[in-house]
Amino acid sequence: MIDYKILHDSTTYYEKKGFARIESPWTVTKYVSAITKPDFCIDWEIKHNDKVLVASGEQSFLYLYLKGFLPKGRYQSITPCFRFDSFDFIHTKYFMKNELIETKSVSEKSLEEIVEIALKFFKKYLPESESVKTESGFDIEFKGIELGSYGIRSCEYLDWIYGTGVAEPRFSNLIKKKK
Repeated sequence: MIDYKILHDSTTYYEKKGFARIESPWTVTKYVSAITKPDFCIDWEIKHNDKVLVASGEQSFLYLYLKGFLPKGRYQSITPCFRFDSFDFIHTKYFMKNELIETKSVSEKSLEEIVEIALKFFKKYLPESESVKTESGFDIEFKGIELGSYGIRSCEYLDWIYGTGVAEPRFSNLIKKKK
């Protein structure tokens, strides 16, 4: 079950770390979805307006920026994420996630700073959490289970850092399992 208190705690924590909280759309164009969507994934389409449900708040940020509604900066937003994943203890077809994005200062140094900020949040609940270098950036893991991914991406109109603030119910399920 989604723990909305953890989502609330994450927004408060990241706001104190300089991530402005914004509301962002839950649907985007197929063009924006394709920027971050792996080729093998399928969009959750909405037939009446040719939009798709977001697979991550990262797509929402890109859509807002492309439309001219969001200046460069450091932001966070909670959105549902819709994916065609198998269903198990840590995977669902839809979940809630606080997504972090940095568009003003995009560098390896900023990426590492964001990973450290997120790691401190996760360690408040799961002290054994750790950051792991990956081919595309970093993951934060708890006993080998991914809590979040972090990296730098680019498209024709923007460079950005993306990262997971927290994903629910995965995080709270792991906290309960640990007890």
